[in-house]
Amino acid sequence: MRSILREVILKKVHLSDKLFLLIDDYSIYTHFIGRDLELSQAIESPIRDQDDNPSFCLFLPTRIELERPDEIWFKDLADGRFGNVFRFVKYIAFHQFGIELTTQYEIIKFIDQQMQLGLFDKTQEPISKRIERTLVHKDYDILYKSRPFTQNDLVYWGKYGITEPTLKKFKVKSIKCLIAEDTTVLKEFKLRDLAFIYEIWDKVKLYRPMEIKQFKFRNKCPGDDYMYYQGFEQLSKENDTLLITKSLKDIMCFYELFKILNYKINLLAPHAESINLNLEFVEAIKKRYKRIIIVADFDLAGVKFVQQCRRLGLKEFRFVGTNRIMINDKLKVLDKDISDYRENHGEEKSLKLIKKWKLI
Repeated sequence: MRSILREVILKKVHLSDKLFLLIDDYSIYTHFIGRDLELSQAIESPIRDQDDNPSFCLFLPTRIELERPDEIWFKDLADGRFGNVFRFVKYIAFHQFGIELTTQYEIIKFIDQQMQLGLFDKTQEPISKRIERTLVHKDYDILYKSRPFTQNDLVYWGKYGITEPTLKKFKVKSIKCLIAEDTTVLKEFKLRDLAFIYEIWDKVKLYRPMEIKQFKFRNKCPGDDYMYYQGFEQLSKENDTLLITKSLKDIMCFYELFKILNYKINLLAPHAESINLNLEFVEAIKKRYKRIIIVADFDLAGVKFVQQCRRLGLKEFRFVGTNRIMINDKLKVLDKDISDYRENHGEEKSLKLIKKWKLI
């Protein structure tokens, strides 16, 4: 077996692939941390000092395009650092050993030396320490303490014409801190930080607009249950028109504009355009409303959502913006949603755009 492993190791394949023939991500983490831990279990950070409140954890990054199906990432809620096992080893080598590793080659060599795998030793067979694991992600609730909206919060929402009364109507709260089940603080937000909770019935959705895409949202609402669609709790029985869009921010932006125009239109948004609409829900709204209008982004996800809606018998569609420009060899839609349009063009032009749609 070892001779076969040696033969594979010596082939001209990427060095990281050779490493993961010998060891798995979880074993690398636990070797340097010095203990076993569950996924999502918060512990004192091994990559910095003075972590009085456990804030470091491992997780399966299901919203990130991974190199390998068994890849595990880390994150430190207190200082915002996150990434794959190579980035973790880079941080821990500097923090615990005082060694600055600058390339992936140096990081893999460091792992090899510390775990005595023999990957770089041509005089002996590599030692496989790989363990096939079934990792279970423990799904923790989002626990938090709220605070009054800060001036920074109101400036942020004000860019989209969204006022504090509308935030309160749609049960949006500003977050002071995230807490563990024993009430210890996991992450505290400064006054300049933007962090919000959307309360939807008995579930919540965390929104951090300044984070990168993968960590902008954390959602505890069941995506396939239309009762938890954003805006469902605020639906009015009196309105005969329903507009379905893609986010609570867009809902609130439309709500403010409709209020000025005196339009009586209900608003809903699934938690993502990739969600398959519930057939029972679609049949129910087709019976309930005289008109149903879908407002989607003019991108791949939005167009696919429109195609799904067409198959389900919905017929009216609008795109806020269809102009695209090339940025870093990628096409970007200008004014892809009503929030972007309101921010970029102001209230007056936004009202004119909606009037052109002839929603009533």
